[in-house]
Amino acid sequence: MKKTPTRDELFKCPLKIVLLSFVFAGFMLTLGNTRVLADDPDNLMALQQQVISGVISDEIGSPMPGVNIQVEGTTIGTISDASGKYSITVSNQNAVLVFSFVGYNQQKIPVAGKSSINVSMEPSVSSLEEVVVVGYGTSKKSDLTGSIVAVTEDTYKNQPVVRVDDILQGRSAGVNVTSVSGAPGGTTSIRIRGSNSITGNNEPLYVIDGFVGGNMANVNPTDIETIQVLKDASSTAIYGSRGANGVVLITTKKGTVGKPKLSVTGRYFVSNVLKKIPLLNAGEFAQVANERADVLGSSRPFTDQQVADFIANGGYDWQDMIFRTAGGQEVQMDYSGGTDAVTYFISGNYFDQDGIIINSGFKRYSLRTNIDAKLSEKLRGSLKVNFARRETNNTSGSLNTNSLVAGATAWAPTTPPYDANGKLTLVDPVSSIKTNPIELATNDAINQSNTFSTNGNFVYQIIKGLSLDVGFGVDYNNTQGKNFNQSLQTNQPSASRTSNETIFLQNTNMLTYNRTFNDIHNIIITGVAEYQWQQAESFGVTANVLLFPFLRYNNIVLANSYATTNNYTKSTIGSYIGRVNYNLLNRYLVTASIRSDRSSKFRGKNQTSVFPSVGIGWRISEEEFMQGVPVISNLKLRASWGQTGSQAVNVYGTVTSYNTAANVAATSWLNGTLTSGINIGNPGNENLKWETTTQTNVGFDLGLLKDRFTLEADYFLKNTTDLLLSEPLPGYVGGGSIYRNVGAVRNSGFEFNLNARVIERKNFSWNLNFNVSVLHNEVTDLGDNPFILTSGGAGAGMLTNPEMILKPGYCISSYYGFKSLGIWQVADAELAAKYGNQPGDYRYEDVNGDYAITGSDFQIIGSGMPKKVLGLNSTLRYKNFTLNAFFQSMLDYGKWDFAYAQIMISAADAREYVHRDILNRWSPDNPTSRVAAFSKTNVPRIQSSEYIESGNYLRLKNLSLQYALPRNILKWGDLTAMISAQNLLTFTKYKWIDPETYSNLGSGDQRGGDGGSYPGAKTWTFGVTLNF
Repeated sequence: MKKTPTRDELFKCPLKIVLLSFVFAGFMLTLGNTRVLADDPDNLMALQQQVISGVISDEIGSPMPGVNIQVEGTTIGTISDASGKYSITVSNQNAVLVFSFVGYNQQKIPVAGKSSINVSMEPSVSSLEEVVVVGYGTSKKSDLTGSIVAVTEDTYKNQPVVRVDDILQGRSAGVNVTSVSGAPGGTTSIRIRGSNSITGNNEPLYVIDGFVGGNMANVNPTDIETIQVLKDASSTAIYGSRGANGVVLITTKKGTVGKPKLSVTGRYFVSNVLKKIPLLNAGEFAQVANERADVLGSSRPFTDQQVADFIANGGYDWQDMIFRTAGGQEVQMDYSGGTDAVTYFISGNYFDQDGIIINSGFKRYSLRTNIDAKLSEKLRGSLKVNFARRETNNTSGSLNTNSLVAGATAWAPTTPPYDANGKLTLVDPVSSIKTNPIELATNDAINQSNTFSTNGNFVYQIIKGLSLDVGFGVDYNNTQGKNFNQSLQTNQPSASRTSNETIFLQNTNMLTYNRTFNDIHNIIITGVAEYQWQQAESFGVTANVLLFPFLRYNNIVLANSYATTNNYTKSTIGSYIGRVNYNLLNRYLVTASIRSDRSSKFRGKNQTSVFPSVGIGWRISEEEFMQGVPVISNLKLRASWGQTGSQAVNVYGTVTSYNTAANVAATSWLNGTLTSGINIGNPGNENLKWETTTQTNVGFDLGLLKDRFTLEADYFLKNTTDLLLSEPLPGYVGGGSIYRNVGAVRNSGFEFNLNARVIERKNFSWNLNFNVSVLHNEVTDLGDNPFILTSGGAGAGMLTNPEMILKPGYCISSYYGFKSLGIWQVADAELAAKYGNQPGDYRYEDVNGDYAITGSDFQIIGSGMPKKVLGLNSTLRYKNFTLNAFFQSMLDYGKWDFAYAQIMISAADAREYVHRDILNRWSPDNPTSRVAAFSKTNVPRIQSSEYIESGNYLRLKNLSLQYALPRNILKWGDLTAMISAQNLLTFTKYKWIDPETYSNLGSGDQRGGDGGSYPGAKTWTFGVTLNF
């Protein structure tokens, strides 16, 4: 009987795979080099060679760097430098030089005894001939029927990028990138065409070099060659049950034929907080606190002498204590080259950046090797190996009293950080119940992740036009969490350690037939069988009241008590895929696909689901009647329809779970005594099925003046049904909750991508890219529920926790609370008295007219989902200088500013007013103020529209200047220097630090609050790149 591998054996696989991967890489390199030495006589003729040099320019005379130059029929090659200059050695007078560059026509020029050859490259008829990566294959851009946007290195190479999401932000219509934390290496959120699921994951699917479900955080951005964003169902349906949220295809760089090339880049970063919150100084704070005490009839917290001393000597700036000027550095090295037989790309990256908050930061180490080999005339192979290590510390934000930034704005400027003995002040006696911000900052929340991934394939050409592609992939991740909380107030320090180990295996077998008949019919048929297997195991321990707190999270069992957790999951998915692309006369296009997925997450007949799609296109510009309209170089109409799915359920969501408990039941036969036992946790639902998204897309592509100006426009409508919602069960059936397929969500909108080569002259050019997306998100059905409330839980002492609501007809991220009507005025005194208020108090809408402001007066008061997202990228080139400006904007949404509210309502979290706005509070002489007066009758409520601010902003995301030193100065290579400013300017009315960062308030995508999130930074970058 065949032995089944144990979990321990499976987790040993990655080490074996690492060794085998490098052995295989060495084999391909050796085989390729052996073939070159045996077959290429030019390598033996170095003494007979002649040097050819020249300058390569584009169609307007500007120098072209990066053009590939190769001696035809040999492995000899080079590339042009930043000034367009090149130098290459040929072996004989009959040699032919081949000049090639993406988007330009290849040129072959005989040497014919010449020692200098200058070349003017001509662009292809249009960029439509570019080959783009699509799901399970490639396609010419002109043949696309779906909505796919390509982001190439040219659009961001002059800008320092830390993460892959930095590349996507603002550069593609329909893609919304926001920050949960502005810390280096912090969490981001990416949404493509809105949010489909209420409780499930709305992140897109990432496919990295063909590996489905990869983690983009483990990809070094400088290793990326192109990113393709698949948005409509025609392009995403081929990924079936995981394509509902859109798909991001990441392709890393490859080696090129020619001499080895070495590139080294060094960067240095300097960062500061975007802005500080305007707070009262110590003298003002003491005066305001005393004035409020006089109105309330309570004892003054400060004596007149103390107030005078604070006015004369100042106090403490808590923001200065936690924020700092942070430095960082990055070193990137690439080594690439190859022959006709084998090409290679090897890179290494070290990134280390301190956070703008003390004791926070991010480190990343990565190594990558990409090898492509021609093993025979019919067999090709490739192997990609990547290792990444990431480490973060204290890079998250929080809504509650653990929010370090909120604490630094709530603690009184009159309270010193340290006592007379030099120890941290544990309690703010005047203003805040929050923990001392310095204590929070010196705790540890370390996350260390080590990832090894390898994937490769063999492609065998069976006959002309028919090929078999067999691929494999392994992704192994080990994450360690180390947390330590001093808890000085209670003298009960605690710590925790977690360990998570995940292994992901993939096998993809693809058969492709591609033929053109009589230059009329082109057909591509693709069939795929794919299998994926994932296993995850985690272990954690939490210790309370550490006996030796100086050990922090080490020797964690030395504590008064500790608890452990353990979890193990395994899931599989098997798929069969078919796709047909048909092109008639290069004018009429049809794409149809179907995918069948079988997932272990579901049961019975719901375990398998089918996801179809179809797309059509008409290239009007290729019709004969359009040939007399030279101004239009491209005009294509597109339409598509399809279905995708989502497995928005836990691995064992269909299986009933059981819990052990110390006190399960008290029954008469046990004399009413509570007893321990086992009870039902969450009942499983065997009838669960996939969430299904049906999407329709119509659009057009327009190119003018040989594609000097291009426009891509789309309208989409997405309906997601059978939403998975967790519904509570009554206690008489065991309590807990159960997942059901109820509810529906609709996303619709418009997208526009405009590209323009505005100026094209010798030594000067100006390119613009502008994109805008308009989104409408709406819950359309909740089954039998008229609405569902989800508590945001902003923290104790906030009077009433803010609420989020799910309700048909409204956005997923809808705020629920009191509608503020401003301030009661003197003329309204009689009506105010009926509510127990007086002029100067906050006024709220009385929905039911009972002269009482209660929870029954709650209503929907805003939305946290942006309706418009814009991006503008401008690139100016003059000789060797390049100036790039990148703007990004989000419009038409609100942010619930809890951090501001808590220092403006004098609740328990901040018992005194700290923000300077209190100096402009209401009075009969200042009736237009939105800040209530001091009053015994005023009841400020954080869960009101008063603290929902416009989140609109326009940000100069990046401004960079680059200079390429002419090669005649440095004979040995190229040098490029750059300076860049990130988040240099922000135009917004938002009161808190950063309008871009946010906190989740409820379940799923119910977001938009700011309770003191880690803010973004203004960063200056200085860098130098050397190419050898």
